[in-house]
Amino acid sequence: MRMIIKPLEKRRQKELISFLEERFGMDRRAFSGFGLITTPKGRVFMVTPGVYEFSETMNVASICLPFARLEGKIKPTSVMLQMFGHLATKNVIELGREDAINFAKGLDLSAGSHGCSDGYIILKYEGIPLGCGLLRGNEIKNMLPKAKRMTLELL
Repeated sequence: MRMIIKPLEKRRQKELISFLEERFGMDRRAFSGFGLITTPKGRVFMVTPGVYEFSETMNVASICLPFARLEGKIKPTSVMLQMFGHLATKNVIELGREDAINFAKGLDLSAGSHGCSDGYIILKYEGIPLGCGLLRGNEIKNMLPKAKRMTLELL
């Protein structure tokens, strides 16, 4: 089954990149040189130059990076945050070993002292971005997709 795709409108691209810049302190230049395409359901994928034309014959999900969802509010994907999270300068929580293991399992976490504002956050372990969480007060809702959850035996 082919996924219907189209380039993301320039206005929405600016909104999405501005969100990443404001929320996570990411430099917008990190995303230049890439294209953003979208599906009718608001899923946004990042592509390299020339991929949009190539995607006319391919399943877009197999050649693109899942980037965000635009269903009402902007929701960055864990995959995108794993790739670009090292660029974030704010709304990042560094997890200890036990919390990192629990996050990988798909469990929600207690935030404790963090200095982040409510909303989407990047969770890291030893400086490595693990994925996305949703911070509400001192509770972190795990946003890691179920298919990516795992039990870590060695960490």
